[in-house]
Amino acid sequence: MRYLFLLIVLVFITPLMAQNEADILKHFHSITSEEVFGYAKTLSDPPFDGRLAGSPGYIKAAEWVVDHLEQWGIIPGYESKFYYNYFPIDYTDVKSVGTLSAQLMGKKGHTISKNYQFPEHYYPGSNSANGKVEGELVYVGYGITAEEFGYDDYKGMDVSGKVVLIETGNPKLEEVSGWQQWAPYAGSSAKLRNAQKHGAVAVLYISKIASPGIKYLENMVYAHVDKTVAEEFFFARDQDYKRVKEALKDKKKPQSLKLGHIVTITAETEYHAKSNYCNVIGVIPGSDPHLKDEVIMVGAHLDGQGNPGHLFPGALDNASGVADIMAAARALAQLPAPKRTIAFFFIGAEEKGLLGALEYAQAPLFSKEKTVCYINLDMVGNGNGLYFGGGESFPGIYKHFESANDAYLHRSLKVSFLNKNYKGRPRTDGMALSQNGFRALSVHCTDRVKKLYYHNPADTPETLVPEIMEDVSKWLYLGLYSLANDESLDLTEKEKPIE
Repeated sequence: MRYLFLLIVLVFITPLMAQNEADILKHFHSITSEEVFGYAKTLSDPPFDGRLAGSPGYIKAAEWVVDHLEQWGIIPGYESKFYYNYFPIDYTDVKSVGTLSAQLMGKKGHTISKNYQFPEHYYPGSNSANGKVEGELVYVGYGITAEEFGYDDYKGMDVSGKVVLIETGNPKLEEVSGWQQWAPYAGSSAKLRNAQKHGAVAVLYISKIASPGIKYLENMVYAHVDKTVAEEFFFARDQDYKRVKEALKDKKKPQSLKLGHIVTITAETEYHAKSNYCNVIGVIPGSDPHLKDEVIMVGAHLDGQGNPGHLFPGALDNASGVADIMAAARALAQLPAPKRTIAFFFIGAEEKGLLGALEYAQAPLFSKEKTVCYINLDMVGNGNGLYFGGGESFPGIYKHFESANDAYLHRSLKVSFLNKNYKGRPRTDGMALSQNGFRALSVHCTDRVKKLYYHNPADTPETLVPEIMEDVSKWLYLGLYSLANDESLDLTEKEKPIE
């Protein structure tokens, strides 16, 4: 066993033999859990206000990252010595959590007044219009009107001047193959437009989650409610919400109904139609005359859910990914320049619909042909094990990370093939780049240690596991440097076996 371990170490350090091994290990050990956790905690603190793309807090976070890159000698990626690439965007300043209340109409006509509480029962809409609305509540299932598929949740329902209660998702019709066909109808923004088109004055989404990606719609107030609130709306009318939802799913046809409750929603917002966000790129230039134009990119989205009336710190999502990369970048910057270029990509507006990644895909700083790979980190700060998504498809890349773990970290390590047949909605920056022809891989954690709070104000630094963040950073540091120095890198793609 001892000889096997020594063999693994030798295999790993072979590409680095020309470098100073003592230096490599010195800076490897300089990465600490205190450092990585410190970056994530700072990004989660109130001065950055949840890092909503377009807001002053996001720009402040980008400047904070760039300040560190400059200190470490990591040079700007863009021409004219710029770290930043700016793009226009809108955003909404949500000034309070607003209110949600209802006059619940019982089966026998009696009423019960109910005031709902943030964050237990509802979240305000991140891009809601300003104002107070009141109206009768109507359940409209998925809230979809798709004439080409013969499907309409609003058929026979008069919602003019009313508040509509809407599910996420879309019906799984056999004649409709996937997300691309549903995209014009099933996104939350499309549902909001459709509700307004049918005369609704407000929307309640049955999905208590902060969602900055929903588009602002003038005069349309909306909020997100917990499933328990929907259950109460149905129970008060002697209806079984679970049964109705199952029928909506199984029968694949509308189950809309008038609930009759009078719902009041207030939203205190200010819409900013013209603002900016940026992508940030810093690089460690390659030193080899023949390999320096080849680029290894590692990235994470810098933006978060912002402050929709209450701070959403976004510690795991995604201060963790940014922090993991920063610690690795600092250590890599202390080493002799690698043969290939390493680029650190801090992406904007992921939460607004993968906008930063899609902008990069349309006008990449480094061509696809010269980009060895893009490695995406998103929510990498809670777990016990490591995961390398897509590594089995590119064993020539993966071997550097596998060997680094085997030699120095000894974490459980899982790996997968790229999902080439995925036709659904892209949910990460890596998926967006992959669908645009980049060799996009991903790093995650397995074996979650603490409770996950997704798009939730409880996503605080206390939910992070500093020890796994330290090891992720060390893993990146070793794997990236080894990969960047591999003179005989094999990028042959291995197909997933047919099952």
